[in-house]
Amino acid sequence: MAKEPDMGMDRDKLAARTKQPGDDQTYRKSEQSFADLLRRLLNPEVLVVREKPSDLRKMFPSDVEESARDEYGIVPEVAVTHKTTNQSLYFEVKKQEKGGNAEERACKHHTVQFKKRLGEFTGYPFHAYVTIFCEELANYPKYLAKHPYFFEPESYFCWKDYSDTAALAEFLERVIRKTILPDTTVQVLVAISDAKAAGAGADNAI
Repeated sequence: MAKEPDMGMDRDKLAARTKQPGDDQTYRKSEQSFADLLRRLLNPEVLVVREKPSDLRKMFPSDVEESARDEYGIVPEVAVTHKTTNQSLYFEVKKQEKGGNAEERACKHHTVQFKKRLGEFTGYPFHAYVTIFCEELANYPKYLAKHPYFFEPESYFCWKDYSDTAALAEFLERVIRKTILPDTTVQVLVAISDAKAAGAGADNAI
């Protein structure tokens, strides 16, 4: 009898691994650090930061039957919402050690079809999804070489150093100006000195 082809990792191999899929929860610290920093950097009179927004939970309706149970979607890490227009810019934070697949998973939010559906669902004339890469994904040459071929320039940012708030602030102002807050008479950011003062003593990675 012909030997069946190896279709992937079997349960014995998986059980033998010292580190199982899902064991690494350190990404949560990166996500929280990013959300905390947004609150300190962005003008609270105009912009509100929302964690785990449910806006996009039903952006993929099922063709099977009409019911809420058959609608699918995504939950980004953070949304930045304009208080007056209610338009939002959604952010996903990605980090991984060498050999992970967070980079590949990030690509699904920037495909032609996803961008088309997000535009239909939100009604926005711009792509409202941004990926923030951290740690290895923001520094390792292999990833840095590939990012420009997967993502448009304003759709991702490599946060190389959590302490570099100036570089992140510059990117945020640029991308927010091009999307939810084009009015140049309105301030996007608070002063960096004010942001640092607001974060004094904060227990996070920044």
